[in-house]
Amino acid sequence: MKFSALILLSTLSATNSMAVASADAKSCSSTGSAGGAGAHVPIGKDGEGEYTASTKGCFDVIDTATPLVVGEMKKQPLRPFGVGSPAYHIADYGTADAGTSLGLMSKMVEAVRERAGDEKEVVVHYEDQLTNEWQSVFNHALGLKSVSDAYDNIIPNPYALKNVFIEACGVGFHNQCYPSNSIDFGVSFTAMHWLSRFPSSMKGSPNMHAARCDESPVPEKDQAASDWKAILKARAKELVPGGRFVCVNFCKNSDGEFLGQTDVGVSMWDSFQSSWDKLKEQGLIEEEERLGVSFPNYYRTKDEFLEGIGDEDISSQLKVVSIEERVVRCPYRELYTSGKLDKSPREYAEWFVPTTKTWSHSTFKSGLKAERSEDEKEEIMNQFWENYMSLVEEKPEVHGMDYVHAYIVFEKIE
Repeated sequence: MKFSALILLSTLSATNSMAVASADAKSCSSTGSAGGAGAHVPIGKDGEGEYTASTKGCFDVIDTATPLVVGEMKKQPLRPFGVGSPAYHIADYGTADAGTSLGLMSKMVEAVRERAGDEKEVVVHYEDQLTNEWQSVFNHALGLKSVSDAYDNIIPNPYALKNVFIEACGVGFHNQCYPSNSIDFGVSFTAMHWLSRFPSSMKGSPNMHAARCDESPVPEKDQAASDWKAILKARAKELVPGGRFVCVNFCKNSDGEFLGQTDVGVSMWDSFQSSWDKLKEQGLIEEEERLGVSFPNYYRTKDEFLEGIGDEDISSQLKVVSIEERVVRCPYRELYTSGKLDKSPREYAEWFVPTTKTWSHSTFKSGLKAERSEDEKEEIMNQFWENYMSLVEEKPEVHGMDYVHAYIVFEKIE
């Protein structure tokens, strides 16, 4: 064989010591009631890579972070040969189907080899939940399925650089996923806003998401704070001394902006609500279901991110190198309004809306009554997405999904 790969899928069964995504039984019944929480469930057939194909904005988010990541790699101390694994270990937490970060992984391999030599072995660890699209991960990571960004640029594959080993871990990032002092550089993009437990506080209100509330609901806020500390404690254990962790996570910025709700265009969340409410007007859902959606994730503020590092168990091991807020404009809307796309309003709607569907479909579906059949639920969901596309079609230039992130660099104290 020209290249060699080691493929390892690690999984753990649920135990008391392992944080697993779960709904609070008091606030979200799984029988005979509408909605509440719903864990993120990938859409599409595993192996097809629908997330990457439909989530082009993530490429721009990662491209924005790339100079930050590569710059930190150049500054961090390299472990001497013979200390731990001779390979350089990279971990991509919450990778989804691994497609959107392929270009960065290639640049990271090249960056470490600029310092350690062309023969330096590199291990890329892909982490996500047990129910992730693992076949798609391997198709992308091993170069079996090509990947292109929103501008039709082919993304290079790190596996083609030789002496790159691919591993996968099905243990959620709220837990320690790798042995202590084993990861040289960790990255995470648009993932760690998902909560390990689902308070479902928005159930019974039209807000859908904690970020839409004037004041953050206490159950989500507290769960997010607890989860963030667990995440940082786990990364602190996994990183080697001098190792780095770059977390690019959804936030609610200092201007009150968050995913899909910025100073440009209409609010994606208003469009969600309008399209969902229309289902009741169409006689497809009941009032309980109309108010039954509660997203099990939380967009932390800059202060909330920094509060986590104040925990003594964390601050004794990790330090914040930098933190900043950035807005990345929706590439779908930007291309459409630039006149570079030859798409009708309907074609734009059919192109753009799936990028909002990849991460939200399962949560909206969980808002429907449990006694409905799967076929009936999917029929309703199909109409929901049709409602949204029809709304976009009316005035496509104002519809998009801007990304609002905190870009945070952590360093393991030597």
